[in-house]
Parts: sequence; structure tokens; C-alpha cells
Amino acid sequence: MTEEKRSFRINIVDVLITVVIACVIAVGAIMIANAFGVDASSDKESLTVEYTLQFSGLRSEFADKVQVGDAVVEAAKRLGLGTVTSVRYEPYTKDVYNQETDMMQVATHPDYVTVYITIQADGYESDEMYYVNGIKMAVGTGISIHAKNFCGTGYVSEMLIK
Repeated sequence: MTEEKRSFRINIVDVLITVVIACVIAVGAIMIANAFGVDASSDKESLTVEYTLQFSGLRSEFADKVQVGDAVVEAAKRLGLGTVTSVRYEPYTKDVYNQETDMMQVATHPDYVTVYITIQADGYESDEMYYVNGIKMAVGTGISIHAKNFCGTGYVSEMLIK
């Protein structure tokens, strides 16, 4: 009987396939880390961020759904965004065109309100931007939130960095 010896050979195609697979895995890991708000920056400065979210045009019955002390999470990534420190609301106003006077004027809608929810959270500054749990905070940024009895999309209307 003859014995055949198998020799181990490295094929250039096998090496290329392995490198491509490793690159795909690395890019996937980076994308997943970014999706969950992981910030790899090393120059983080811890601070307290107090910001106010404005929700316009809500029906009046939703005005008292958020209470001081409620925890708030970001709707898509389910990351904590802090604790509610104050809630205020005012009548919903909108600019409308008045045909009789041929001018724009402010009108108040009796069944709707604008809700302002102030939230305080631990955050950090990185690359001259402010973040709360990996979520970018800036005036004008739209954020979807969930609280105990409320969910909605609002805009950051005020920020205070402590």
C-alpha cells in the first residue's frame, strides 16, 4: 500500500477571502457600535446637561401625561436620556393667513397645546459637541422619546450645561 502525504499549502485566493471576511466583520462591528451610541473618543469631559424638548400641536389631554421624576429613553436606540425635572405647557399658536386683512396673524387653537419637558442627564463633551449616552444634543435637534405615559418626537429648544 502506498501512503499519500497531504501537504498544507496556502493559496492566495484563500488568503484574500479571509482578509475580505475579516474586513466585513470589522466594518459590521463599527456600524453596530455606532448604532448603539458608543463613542470611542478618549477626550470626554463629564458634565450635567439640562435640556428642554418642545412638543407642538399635542391634543390637550396629553399635556399632563409626563410627570416630574419620570425616566426618559430615546425611542429608537432605547438609551436613557435622563430624568424629567419640569413640565410646562401653553396654548398652541400658529401663524395663519387672514384673507379679510390680507395679512398673517397668530391664531390660538383651543384643543391643542405646546408641551415643554425639561430633562436633566449626565453627559459629556466630545469634539466640541455635547452627548447624553451617545445621543447628540444640540438646540434644534429632533429627538423621539418614551416616558412612562408619553411618547413623542420633539425638538431641543433650550440647553444648559452645568
